[in-house]
Amino acid sequence: MNTYMTDNNNFQNMQVIDEENTPEMRYFRLRMATHLGAASLIYAAFATFCLYKNLSGVTMPFFGIATLIYMIYGLRQYDVKLKRTSWFIGYVIMALAVCNFMTGNSTILFFNNVGIIFMIFLFMLHNVYDDSCWNFTKTLSAIFEAFVWSIAALADFALDMRILKQRSMEGYGKNIKKNYIKYILLGLLIAVPLVSILILLLSQADRVFGELLFKYLSFDIDIRSGIVITLTFCTAFFAGYCMIRCFSKKTIKEEYDVKRDLEPLVAITVLSIVSVIYLLFSVIQIVYLFMGQGNPPEGYTYAQYAREGFFQLLVVSLINFVMVIFINNRFRENRVLKVLLTIISLCTYIMIASSALRIKMYIDVYYLTELRIWVIWGLTVLTLLFAAVIVSIYKQDFPLFRYSIVVVSVLYIIIGYARPDYMIARYNLDQMNSVETSGLVSDYEYLKTLSTDAAPVIAETDFLFTDDTFEEEVKEAYFRRCRYFYENRSLRQFNISAYMAESSAEEYK
Repeated sequence: MNTYMTDNNNFQNMQVIDEENTPEMRYFRLRMATHLGAASLIYAAFATFCLYKNLSGVTMPFFGIATLIYMIYGLRQYDVKLKRTSWFIGYVIMALAVCNFMTGNSTILFFNNVGIIFMIFLFMLHNVYDDSCWNFTKTLSAIFEAFVWSIAALADFALDMRILKQRSMEGYGKNIKKNYIKYILLGLLIAVPLVSILILLLSQADRVFGELLFKYLSFDIDIRSGIVITLTFCTAFFAGYCMIRCFSKKTIKEEYDVKRDLEPLVAITVLSIVSVIYLLFSVIQIVYLFMGQGNPPEGYTYAQYAREGFFQLLVVSLINFVMVIFINNRFRENRVLKVLLTIISLCTYIMIASSALRIKMYIDVYYLTELRIWVIWGLTVLTLLFAAVIVSIYKQDFPLFRYSIVVVSVLYIIIGYARPDYMIARYNLDQMNSVETSGLVSDYEYLKTLSTDAAPVIAETDFLFTDDTFEEEVKEAYFRRCRYFYENRSLRQFNISAYMAESSAEEYK
């Protein structure tokens, strides 16, 4: 038996080798090396220009456009036509890229860039595979698989280049512009040192040219910058090539069998206990918090009681979301189980309402912070998602993942363009300048930590109930802290938030 298995494995390996040696496969690898290789070189060069020391500049939208064009070109190399619904993903990528050069908030910038990468893989998956029957879990796992397989595609890059080298040596294919990848690479290797020397000489010969290059385009020519530029170029080239190459192989299993084979009695037992706890908790929220009846715990005022626990309730709501999706996807269909899942979903709505009311009361006393805005945003997202979760309990073919992507994308883009720091500064200063709230906590120290998005509000607003010296100290400290972001930005790094902050900070320099 062991001998048979060994022979069988050898036979499969021979099949793979034979498949690799077929003329069709070798020609496909040659086409990938030439067409996709050339496109990847161009894309990497443009991406380096856009991204080098610049993830928040005006070049980000152009990077988004170039990425979409590159992906569409890559898909056409193996005859994949774009699906109409994929354009929504493209719009999201562009919206995130545009948002990058409009904000100075580091949290927004981070999630924008993560979102762009996530949407790139989702764009490719949606167009290459038939994902119409995929559920929430399958789609997420496919994105993770695609990321891993893209790294593994480095092996395909090596094989593609080897085939290109062999064909170049053999003079293969009169209709193919042979050797042009090699000539481009050779040209780039010659151009880098030559251009560096010429730029240094010309920048010293003409001050205007030197300022254009170093000040406005922000390309400093030194050893360290050269290393970073080279790494950026190589990362963009290999990431682009290997991602497109990964999807050309369709290594992810497209067929998806919904395995709802787990015993529902197990889930019913667990959910019955959880439901009783949730129902008791919901009754307490309705009586004590929403209706204001009953006595709070000893040593607590009603306000103190109401202003606690919103973070914990948000976490419980997230746990409920994952739990309901998992049980609904893996356990056999059962009426009692559906009722229990519905009860938990409805109780989650009460938890969301409780958390929202608690954080509102907390904000009324302690004002807005970025974290509190994200809590409100998360509660809004969960409110919309759980409506779809309840529908999916009774309708298995409901496209929950697509619905979730639309909801999260739209709401995230809204908060990104709304500029949370601007809202925080406006709300907090209005409250601190209000006669009704002047006796409450006034957190001027928090204003100093805000990003450049808040600059117009902080610069223009007078701090009532404080002396002029204190106001000047707060504003000077704020602009001194933000100076690293808005000063000495080149034309390539132009950012709307930085520009507005620099304009507002003229008198504080």
